[in-house]
Amino acid sequence: MAENTINKIAKAQNGYFFLKNAVDAGISRWQLQELLKAQKIQKVRYGLYALSGLVHDELFITQLLCPKAVFSHETALFLNGYSDQIPFKYTLAVPHGYISKTLSAEYDVRHVAKEYAAEGIVSVKSDLGNDLRLYCIERTLCELLHKPSDLDKERFIPAIRKYAASPEKDFLLLMKFGRIFHVEKKLLSYLEAIQ
Repeated sequence: MAENTINKIAKAQNGYFFLKNAVDAGISRWQLQELLKAQKIQKVRYGLYALSGLVHDELFITQLLCPKAVFSHETALFLNGYSDQIPFKYTLAVPHGYISKTLSAEYDVRHVAKEYAAEGIVSVKSDLGNDLRLYCIERTLCELLHKPSDLDKERFIPAIRKYAASPEKDFLLLMKFGRIFHVEKKLLSYLEAIQ
């Protein structure tokens, strides 16, 4: 009975579930301990569990634990398919005022203005088939230009070349983010230089 309930709860979140979800569904902590002992479930982090045998998807787990986090900068460049270099440390954006010490230990955390935090979010599949939230390539290119210290020209120039050649490019959206991040002139000079 408890195992069937857990399977249904976990199925809704790609094999993961929170302690709160189980308790709300009428599963006692004792029943959870029994399922752990029987190796029907596994503990992933404090308060987060997964079905037994599930391969952990760390990026997806991060977003389960921090629902306001969005992958950005070099990480978004990589996840959007505009860089083949896996970032040394993954970058997450969170709205100003959002504090998570556990995030800062594992990720490069950037704070973004609350009014723009939800602008340009897209979803891509992780290698394990889970949906990851990240910023679109247009926003990513503008964010990278916004702060010169964030700009790795060896990654940026091939990315903007690939973007300019892409049939999915959206120059109106690119210029919208250029205005938001005050990088229109820089953006235009890069676009002119690569043509």
